[in-house]
Amino acid sequence: MTPRITFTRHDSGSAEQSLMSVIVPLYEASHADVIADPFYSSDRFAERVRGYMKAPGFEIIVAYVDDVPVGQAFGYALPVGARWWEGLTTAVPSGFTAETGDRTFAFNELMIVPAWQRRGVAHALHDKLLNGRDEERATLLVREDNDSAQAAYARWGWKKIGKLRPFADAPDFDAMIFDLAAAAGPGA
Repeated sequence: MTPRITFTRHDSGSAEQSLMSVIVPLYEASHADVIADPFYSSDRFAERVRGYMKAPGFEIIVAYVDDVPVGQAFGYALPVGARWWEGLTTAVPSGFTAETGDRTFAFNELMIVPAWQRRGVAHALHDKLLNGRDEERATLLVREDNDSAQAAYARWGWKKIGKLRPFADAPDFDAMIFDLAAAAGPGA
């Protein structure tokens, strides 16, 4: 029997209700390789997610296989004066980091439990979260050592723009940009 994959979409209010029962357990299952590092701990993750939920336009998509959560993707629109770009350690063109509140969607997380990786669930979550966005572009941070994620993002059209350290105790990440207008196609 073929597994049934379904997706649910949540705003910050409904996501808060499932933070400890769905969102954090999916994070723990998909980040077992780094969770012992204090920056990647479950508590720090939950703290970051609570902060993201306060941002405008926060949205999360959760993937389920036969009603069991197997993955999630979430983000929010960067507001005017967003601190997102403050950790950028690479020079970018003038105006690149200026945010208007509807210019950039911060793609915070995309994660799949190991048993469902490389089966199309991540790409489906990616597309469901980004399709129909009103922003011009999206940005994300990816671990420098996460070769499979790096390769997937490149296949899906993301471009590296430099290095970024989002928090003082965080490692450097590769910062990437995705042109939402181009992905939507002509006349979108």
